[in-house]
Amino acid sequence: MKSSHISFYFVLYIVAIITVFVITMERDRLLRERDEDIAHLIEVYVKPLRLSAYVDTVRAFISPNQPQTGEPVRLRVKADGPMDRSDIKFTLIGVESEGPGTVDPSSVTVANDNGDGVVTTPPLEAGIYRFAVSGYKHRVITAGKTMKVQIRDTTYVVQYSERLKSVDTDTAYLIAKVEKSGIAPPQITLSVQETNDTWVLGPAFVKKIFVGGVQDISGVSFSVTPPARIERSAEDRSFVQCVWDKPELGKRSFTVSVDAHRGLGAKDVATVAFGVQVFPASFGTLPSDKGFWGIPYVFDGQIAGLGPLDLSVEATRDGQPLGTKPVVPKDTVVPQQGWKSLSFTVLYRGSPIKTHRVTLQSPPPPQIRWVQQNLDRSRSVFLISAESSDPIGGPVRLSLQSEPSGIATLDKIRGTRFTITIDLKGRPSAVFLKLIATDQFGGQGISSKQFNIPQ
Repeated sequence: MKSSHISFYFVLYIVAIITVFVITMERDRLLRERDEDIAHLIEVYVKPLRLSAYVDTVRAFISPNQPQTGEPVRLRVKADGPMDRSDIKFTLIGVESEGPGTVDPSSVTVANDNGDGVVTTPPLEAGIYRFAVSGYKHRVITAGKTMKVQIRDTTYVVQYSERLKSVDTDTAYLIAKVEKSGIAPPQITLSVQETNDTWVLGPAFVKKIFVGGVQDISGVSFSVTPPARIERSAEDRSFVQCVWDKPELGKRSFTVSVDAHRGLGAKDVATVAFGVQVFPASFGTLPSDKGFWGIPYVFDGQIAGLGPLDLSVEATRDGQPLGTKPVVPKDTVVPQQGWKSLSFTVLYRGSPIKTHRVTLQSPPPPQIRWVQQNLDRSRSVFLISAESSDPIGGPVRLSLQSEPSGIATLDKIRGTRFTITIDLKGRPSAVFLKLIATDQFGGQGISSKQFNIPQ
């Protein structure tokens, strides 16, 4: 008797251990699936930081009797990729020089200017100078065996990955060449990064125009083809901005002209031209204009041609705000019964560019499915099973009518699966059934069917 008790508790103990093991394995599987989904999102939307010089070599010229440049030399680093560049931290990590001139690294400053890294040196002597500049964007944080990734206002935690370790850092190498040029200053130049751009109707179009050949552009005059205008940077004297406040559909060409007013004739003037193709703002995936109560409505607010990190979505229902979120991940709203409409406004850096409206209504009525029939001679009954649910899989209320009257009964009046019992004591040859299903949204489905009773 005692041995039997010991065997029972031992088996119970083994069962408990196996149960805990199975639960742990299932939890780990779900966590791995979650991390894989988040890692995929990170790979799509966290683009690696890539730095490069705007120009291969920045040139400065001094006269034969001039020991060094009259003003500091500025070099510019650009950061590529669809990301917010305003928080990139730029750092000088080394300086090399060739020629008689040298530079003290502590006298060189590096700053973030509208997303670009700007290296400012002290006045330089003749020679070649190489500057190594690193950039760091605070998005991926290593914490033991995990990584925290910041995407806009949301922090994701994933398993440690060497692939993600380097997405936030990069290094660029800039060259400055100071030459003796005699008494003749160099030609003033204008340049743009791309000569053909595409844009979306709505936000103002802004393009940087880089100026070379002069140390100070404060005395330089600019003109541009209307309706664009020129804005000067208050902090950087190496570029100006061409601004088109209200872009129009179609292609438009602009020409920017400059005059340095140094009395050097053709060396004082330069032009640069570029074109802009403006398209209507359109969704990458066309959203539906109809929604239903109780059924989740998923809205993808990504706009073709614009980076998703520059976009957000403002949702309202019947004119009442529901909040503003990034376009990634997609916005999901579950309309409640009685709502009439949803509205989603896509914002580009805070400015509205496209609105999508959704009409809401009651969902489709429930459908009734006759599933199975079975004759039970031992109980003298004929059994019929049926299924029905609302559009989100919830229960419905079911009513039954039969002919002959009273011959059929339901096992329950609310649910998703029902059994109808036909009493065969009166030996009916057939029975006619009518089912009416009503869901929580007021939708109603009706199905009728005649069944012949096997004799």
